[in-house]
Amino acid sequence: MSGFSYLQRALLLMLSVSFQLSAKPAALSEQELVAAFEQEFQQKLQQAKVPGGAYAIVKHDRIVSIGSYGVRAVGDKAPVNADTVFRLASVSKTFAGVALVQAQARQQLQLQQPLTRYVPELKLRTPELEHNLTMEQVLSHSSGFWAHAFEDLIEADKTPAQILPRLKELSPVCPLGRCYSYQNVFFGLLGDALERATGENYPDLLQQRLFKPLGMQTASVGLAPLLASRNKALPHQRGGKGWRVVKPKANFYRFGAAAGVNASARDLAMYLQAMLGHQPAVLPESVLSQLQQPLTRMPGKPRWPVWQQFKQVSAWYGRGWRMVQYDGQSLYYHAGVVAGYRPYIAYSPHTGYGLVLLTNAEADVTGPLAGWFWQQLLHPQETAGRLTKRAPDNPRVNNRG
Repeated sequence: MSGFSYLQRALLLMLSVSFQLSAKPAALSEQELVAAFEQEFQQKLQQAKVPGGAYAIVKHDRIVSIGSYGVRAVGDKAPVNADTVFRLASVSKTFAGVALVQAQARQQLQLQQPLTRYVPELKLRTPELEHNLTMEQVLSHSSGFWAHAFEDLIEADKTPAQILPRLKELSPVCPLGRCYSYQNVFFGLLGDALERATGENYPDLLQQRLFKPLGMQTASVGLAPLLASRNKALPHQRGGKGWRVVKPKANFYRFGAAAGVNASARDLAMYLQAMLGHQPAVLPESVLSQLQQPLTRMPGKPRWPVWQQFKQVSAWYGRGWRMVQYDGQSLYYHAGVVAGYRPYIAYSPHTGYGLVLLTNAEADVTGPLAGWFWQQLLHPQETAGRLTKRAPDNPRVNNRG
């Protein structure tokens, strides 16, 4: 540039920098994403001293990576692998949603009908409530009752038969179908409704309509199958200077539709492939469209850094699935919290990716890992494909239950 004046050289330099900043960045390859996530996964679990965990990444109809970390129980050398069974806690709600939409497609029930039609022993405060509270309102957490109603009784090891009579004490805090109000006791009744409508035991129903057709060989419902599994991750809670094994509790298992499913990372990878549309014989588009419909808007905006870059962002609950809508696209997900386990699943039809995260300890690692993963994939059009700066280690998400 010796032939140019200082001013000309400065102008050319500015134009060069401007072009580099405006040029579309190279897309992040699948191999780069998997390698980066594997490193992040191992690092996060090691930092938190989590006993064991597993993950799976799917893209469209392929499982592109399954990884694991640590052991099934402290003091035991048996390692976690792709087929190690974990409790899924409230991720179970997604299976209930699928089963209910399938049953409606078979004309075995109608989600707009009163829940008391299928659970006649349910008594509410007024006849109007009994007549107007629909299955879909319970499924989409828009029952209007206070959040987590009588969940303390589940924690106190009370049975559904002991809790059910207490529901008539409840008065709505907002009109039915109008506000988000997360529930476990009410949601558990949807399993009873399915049994009445189909004539099938709920665990058998999931086995025949979902687990077996999708090839989920280790998936099950209930405490007994978990305990019977030879390859299971035991729950851990903090004790003393580290983690201690605790006995799996039966309390939330009694509300099977809300929190009763067990599965491995490989099982859930196949489940997400079906949710992405690659098992139409089991989950046709007509069923998936129902499962992907937003029904109940959640208060506030999603807080993860990944969502701050979009102009329009809102959070919803549908038929057993949470979802975030962002600039015309949607991410579908669910997380869970139960004594000693932290599961998470999500999928993005726009990118074709799905993510499974499972741990056997009460450590906040699934949230940061999920936030990091989606930060790499979800971008406004002008920054699509860029490998972004690592998300903070403590994104906040209310994933209780």
